[in-house]
Amino acid sequence: MTKPLSELISKRVDVALAHRFCLELADAETGQPLSAAQRRANLTVLFGEIAKGMGVERFAETPVERLDQFAVMSVVKNHDTAGLLRSLVNSFMIAYANPETSDEAFQALRELEALRASIAAARGLASPNPNLPSAMATPGS
Repeated sequence: MTKPLSELISKRVDVALAHRFCLELADAETGQPLSAAQRRANLTVLFGEIAKGMGVERFAETPVERLDQFAVMSVVKNHDTAGLLRSLVNSFMIAYANPETSDEAFQALRELEALRASIAAARGLASPNPNLPSAMATPGS
């Protein structure tokens, strides 16, 4: 890991440590939330995995709460943190690039976006995803 990436991860972990979010990791033996030191160690590793999976630029732009909650859920579900992100992008690209499945792939993206929007609305945070309309636009429109 490069020094700039390590420093970026450390700064993002510091922000996460200043908050308690909905989902938390707990000690397997006691069931108690992790100590600050345990949480720091876990988030440092998990944020590094997320940065690998989504790229450093996108990692730097993603809200810390989203990073934290994604990391926690991936551990709770025992899923590969970086692998989830790589698989999402890779699978979509393969399916979308195939003329026989491009429409299905795009519909799956729209369904995922609708799920995201319903979560945002339920939390009173309804906000459109600016990337989807631009992805749907035809050249010259």
